[in-house]
Amino acid sequence: MWQPHVFVVLFGLLSLYGKGADCQHPGYTLNAHRLVWVASGLCVEIPCTFTVPAGSTLSTRVTGIWKRKGTPDIVVASTEASMVSEGTKGRFTLTGKVQEGDCSFSISNAQPADQGEYEFRIEDGSDGYSYSQYRLSVSVTDSPSNKIKVSDLPEPTISPGGELIAGKPITLTCTAHPAPQGCKGNITWGGRIKMTKLYNYKQEDQAGKSIISFTPSQREHNSPLTCTVTYSGVSTNSSITLKVQYSPSIKIRVSGYNGTYENKSLTITEGDSVNISCYVKSRPMADISCGEGQGYNVIKAPRERVLVLQNVSVADGVTYTCLARNTHGSVSETVSVTVEYAPRSSFISNCTSEGCRVEAIEGTSLSLLCSAESNPPANLSWAKTGQNSTDPLNSSSGRLDVSHVTTDNGGDYMCRARNKHGNSTVSITVVILYAPRGLTFNYCAVNGCFVEGNSSVKVQEGNSLYLRCDADGNPVANVSWVKQMQNGTITQISLTAQLNVTNVTAEHGGNYMCQTINRIGNTSKSISVVVIKTLTKDKIHLEGFMFGGIFVLLLAAITAVLVMRYKKKRRPPEEVEGSQRSPPNNYEVVYANIKRKTREPNMDPSPPNEGESPDKDLQYVTLDFSKLKPKSSPEPQETLYTEVKRK
Repeated sequence: MWQPHVFVVLFGLLSLYGKGADCQHPGYTLNAHRLVWVASGLCVEIPCTFTVPAGSTLSTRVTGIWKRKGTPDIVVASTEASMVSEGTKGRFTLTGKVQEGDCSFSISNAQPADQGEYEFRIEDGSDGYSYSQYRLSVSVTDSPSNKIKVSDLPEPTISPGGELIAGKPITLTCTAHPAPQGCKGNITWGGRIKMTKLYNYKQEDQAGKSIISFTPSQREHNSPLTCTVTYSGVSTNSSITLKVQYSPSIKIRVSGYNGTYENKSLTITEGDSVNISCYVKSRPMADISCGEGQGYNVIKAPRERVLVLQNVSVADGVTYTCLARNTHGSVSETVSVTVEYAPRSSFISNCTSEGCRVEAIEGTSLSLLCSAESNPPANLSWAKTGQNSTDPLNSSSGRLDVSHVTTDNGGDYMCRARNKHGNSTVSITVVILYAPRGLTFNYCAVNGCFVEGNSSVKVQEGNSLYLRCDADGNPVANVSWVKQMQNGTITQISLTAQLNVTNVTAEHGGNYMCQTINRIGNTSKSISVVVIKTLTKDKIHLEGFMFGGIFVLLLAAITAVLVMRYKKKRRPPEEVEGSQRSPPNNYEVVYANIKRKTREPNMDPSPPNEGESPDKDLQYVTLDFSKLKPKSSPEPQETLYTEVKRK
């Protein structure tokens, strides 16, 4: 067992304490052993105090300096580190508080070169004083029996212990216990982490201890921290494992799908499945909430929640939130799910149901707007049924515009919505409305039905008359007939396109107008009806008598012509010529060609004699009616047409 008295540094019993016998500078005294022995490689603590004259005060900026006398002097220890020689830096330490009159210093890992005389000096601003009359001597001895063994070294102590909290600054102190010889070792910090990378890291070394401060974070949790004390080349250490408490942090993981996930946004296709994992790191363990109680399928694990979405629909395209909370705070992460699908629910703004129709008035403008529910948005195109669907109509953003509507624009149109997932179509029928036009008349009488080409129609009194008026219009026009009366008034006589008269009378003659109208406009056209009167029985008898009289007269005239012709043949030629040249001035020449209209049944036709002249059947007669007494003129009557046949 190591015996303390063997390794105790001997402060020679014959060493003298300076008592200030040399009083050249009253009040400046220094108390320390005049002679100090230390074994090579070991350490020694040298107690020392000093005084200054009464009435003098040392400031906090006072500098203490220990020098080893020589040529030149070497500063071995000082409160001003920049003044210390490189050969002694780290081994000589001025451990006393100079402003309080303490000039103690220590030597570690003593070297033979450390042997010599040492002198203390103070400097306070422009004032300074060297205690040269109080020099002390250090003697370094080399004895193997004085070496320190590792087993003899006490381990340093790291304090305080316990849990650290992320984000909260902490101060740790490593205290080196004195070696058996009474010296303190050199203290260093280390471990798996680099001390200089600790947040807000600071280190302060004092006699026998080292103090570090930093702000721990989550990454330092479970990291080892070691304090090492070195005594004259022999080291001992002590380690702790940092236990850091921290608020939750969340990591989102997505698996089991054929989509994309970036920037907290997940895009999948309708019908697919996906697992969204919310993994939480925290200390202590956090409470995790991820859609529980909202009807979602959630798998629970100690530090994780997995949201399972199967056969996703558009309704699943929402934002999901994972929330974690412990005593040090809470955090949440969101995942925005976007569900893509083929176009559907296509509709046209002008209607709301499949197979709808829209009406447009000829000459106006028409606009059809098509839209579809889809993700991503669909490309919209228009085509007219019956045309090549690969040659779409000009349209923009699903809008089909016609600036001037004509009847050619009527028909069925189809809007097609297409994206990368599929397509859908919706149809609409465009109906063009226009005012009535192209009026035509059809009429039927006893002699048949005709399409009217003129502006009048003739019908015999007593017969039936059918008139029809047709017009091209959309919607179908309402047709009516009106008649212009003799007094100028207009009378409506039919509310339909047909005008039927079963027994035509003279009153039915006149001007008729067909009027057509629909909600777009109206038009009209006139036709004149001429009624031909039919003879009564009395009139027929009278007319027959008159015709018979005329016929008798004509027959007499023909006979006279024949007689005169016969006589003419017997008259000398010159008489005939004279008579032909000088016809009576008071007679009109009447030419008649009399033919038998009907032939007696018992009369057989016989060819003419070959000797007869072909002109024999043509006779000329001259009648003079100038001597007849004129009859009184009857009242003017309408023209009557009849046909008289011989019995």
